[in-house]
Amino acid sequence: MDIDIFFLGTSSGVPTVERNVPSILIRRKGEHIYFDFGEGTQRQIFRLGLGFSKKMKIFISHLHGDHIFGLLPLMQTLTLFKRRYPLEIYGPVKLESFLKYNMELLDIEPTFEIVFKPIYHNTILDFGEYYIKVIRNLHGGLSYSFRIEEKGRPGRFNADKATKDGVPKEYWSILARGEDVKVGDKIYCSKDYVIPPPIRGRSIVYSGDTMAFDGLIELARDADVLISEATFTSELKDRSIETMHMTALEAAKIAREAGVKILVLTHFSARYNDLTNHLIEARKIFPATFIAKDLDVLTIPYVTP
Repeated sequence: MDIDIFFLGTSSGVPTVERNVPSILIRRKGEHIYFDFGEGTQRQIFRLGLGFSKKMKIFISHLHGDHIFGLLPLMQTLTLFKRRYPLEIYGPVKLESFLKYNMELLDIEPTFEIVFKPIYHNTILDFGEYYIKVIRNLHGGLSYSFRIEEKGRPGRFNADKATKDGVPKEYWSILARGEDVKVGDKIYCSKDYVIPPPIRGRSIVYSGDTMAFDGLIELARDADVLISEATFTSELKDRSIETMHMTALEAAKIAREAGVKILVLTHFSARYNDLTNHLIEARKIFPATFIAKDLDVLTIPYVTP
C-alpha cells in the first residue's frame, strides 16, 4: 500500500506555460486527499487519469484565488457526473459561505452532499488509520499548514500464522494495528500475530503559503516528506518578506532543522523560467532537495521491518 503524491500545480499566483497554480493530491488506499485546488486542477486530474469517482477530501490552506478558484468548476463537474458520494471540504471558516454563495449564483445544485468542516490552529482530525494536524502559519489572515501522518503499527503482521490458525481475513487489519478480535467464543490476540519491532507511520507536511517560522519546524519534525513553498530565491528576500512567502534557502533550513527525509520545493513565482538557482541554494543546506514539476509523482513505499 504505497502513498502517491501528485503535484498538480507548482506555480504561485498565476499559471505559466509549464506550471499550473497550486494543488497537491495524496493518494492512499484509493482515497484522494487534496491540498488546495487552484484554477485548472481538474484538467491536471484528467491528464493523469485519476478520475473523480473516488472518496475525496479537500483541504484548503487559505482563501487566495490561486488556491481556491478550482473548487467551483469541480462542483459543476461532479454534479454533471451525478456523483453520489459525499465530498468533504476542510478550510478557513469563510470558505463555506464563499462556496454556498457562488454555487447559488451559478445555479449549481449538487447531486452529492458537501460536508464542510472549518479548521483552526492546532486542529487534529482523526481519520482512523491516519490523522491530519493543522497549524496557523504566517501568510496573513487565516492561513494554515498541514501534517498528514499514519498511525504506527505494532510490527509486521504474520499472515502465515493467521492462515494456519484460521483467522478470517476480514480481521487481519484489525489485528495488525494492535487490536484484539473476538469471533464467537474465540479471542485472537494481536500480540500473537504481530512480529516486532513497531513500524512508524509515514508522514507528509505541506507548508501552504507562509513565511518561515519555528512552528513549521515542529510540524515537520522527522517527516518523510516536506512539501514547501519556495516562491523566491534569496536575491529577492525583501520581496519574500513583503509578500509573506519563503525563499528556497529558508525552506532548506527548515527541512534541516526538522530532520525530514526529503524536501520538495513548489509554489514558484512566475518570474522564474529556470529554477536552477532554487535548487543550488537549497542543496547547499539540505542536499535531499528536489524541484516539483507539474504532473510529477512521488511515491512513499509501504514500510515493512
